[in-house]
Amino acid sequence: MGLFLRQQAILLYQKATGRHILECLDELNRTQWLSRDELLNLQRSKLYRLLEYAYEQVPYYHWLFDRVGFRPPDVLSDLASMQRVPVLSKSIIRENLDDLCTIETRRRKQMSYLTTGGSTGHPLVFMQDSDFRDYVTADIHRHLGWAGWQLGQVHAYIWGTSFEAEKIQTIRSRLMDWALNRFVTDAYILSEESMSAFVSQIRHRRPRILFGYPSSLCRFAEFVRERGFDDIRFDATFCSAEVLYPAQRQLIEEVLGGKVFNRYGTRELGGIGCECEAHTGLHVSVENVYVEIADDDGQPIGPAEPGNIIVTNLNNYGMPFIRYSLADVGSWYPADTCPCGRAHPMLSVVEGRHNDMFKTRDGRVVWGGITNSLWGMAGVKQFQIVQKAYDLIIVRVVKEGGLQPAEQSRVKKAIHTALGDNVKVEFEFPAVIPVTKSGKHRYQICEIDEQPGSGR
Repeated sequence: MGLFLRQQAILLYQKATGRHILECLDELNRTQWLSRDELLNLQRSKLYRLLEYAYEQVPYYHWLFDRVGFRPPDVLSDLASMQRVPVLSKSIIRENLDDLCTIETRRRKQMSYLTTGGSTGHPLVFMQDSDFRDYVTADIHRHLGWAGWQLGQVHAYIWGTSFEAEKIQTIRSRLMDWALNRFVTDAYILSEESMSAFVSQIRHRRPRILFGYPSSLCRFAEFVRERGFDDIRFDATFCSAEVLYPAQRQLIEEVLGGKVFNRYGTRELGGIGCECEAHTGLHVSVENVYVEIADDDGQPIGPAEPGNIIVTNLNNYGMPFIRYSLADVGSWYPADTCPCGRAHPMLSVVEGRHNDMFKTRDGRVVWGGITNSLWGMAGVKQFQIVQKAYDLIIVRVVKEGGLQPAEQSRVKKAIHTALGDNVKVEFEFPAVIPVTKSGKHRYQICEIDEQPGSGR
């Protein structure tokens, strides 16, 4: 089927389902070339309309805004007034799910239940409306366009699927895959058999773009390299939903070809930011989200300083996520401009979740560098580092051959340098390290919930 017919198939899909993906995509492709002032004015206008709706139609926010003395028009003159609205957390959502949803009958009929992947062990149930879904899909395809992809061209995914999805949802998903000319292999079951079948699909359909979790893409890249499949190449690869490590970017680009585009998004909020063809920072989708980076006291943080990422989605009126804490740490990109010409504010590399960051007794937080010693190490097929206590680290390694004492000493030295010489490091050698229910792999896990001196 040619590109024109593929685009007609998308129109047919929209007519059958009532979706408005193409209209949203046209809008985002237009607004991405607005000036910084025009973009921020558009964002503020959408933020105001969302807040007004939330106050009038969502019981939780009507109560909350009254309690803290916040009025939606305040943001039109002073965005800092948003800081009066308490941060939304997963625990608040679990306790107030019904009151966080709109009472507008028309919109409630458009809503559907979803869950997060639960990579931290605590999946979140939430709802989203049709406007949100349309903008999420459009935002992904706008980002694919930054790699030269055109709507209707075939693309492939290594992504998690839901085992609990109802049959009607599965049918809708397959129809959407057909209309958008994409195919998916399940990240949760990346076996020799499934990856071989995926390779056969790739050879038959020749997708230009591959999209997936960094851990799953690396596993597939290793599979391709081990078997010498030199014909499995892509124009670009998009990594999302996990922290992308430099060694992963290098492996994916070397084996699968093209450039890696790092994309930041979540199931609850959709796309938040993405690298463009210049591969500088991650352009924030300000047409869809309002992002804040704050310290532990909720105060804004300047460029290049790491802080807590707080996001308001501007499209999900059915269940507004207003000042939602992602438990992720990131920073603003220090440069104001990008060679690509897009004027969106940019994020630097997102450092990951708080529960992926190791802690010390003196209150320091350590991320990222601890795993560097294991990337590309001979004899290591898969690894995971777990902090059980302030003075105990477990290093789990799935061995491919042997792991020499000198290499173990190298890992211990990296951990002691980061966390202190008093930390005990123990090695475990399981046959496999299971992925999460959504198919993601967690390289770092901190099991310390309390802060030093909390008394718990």
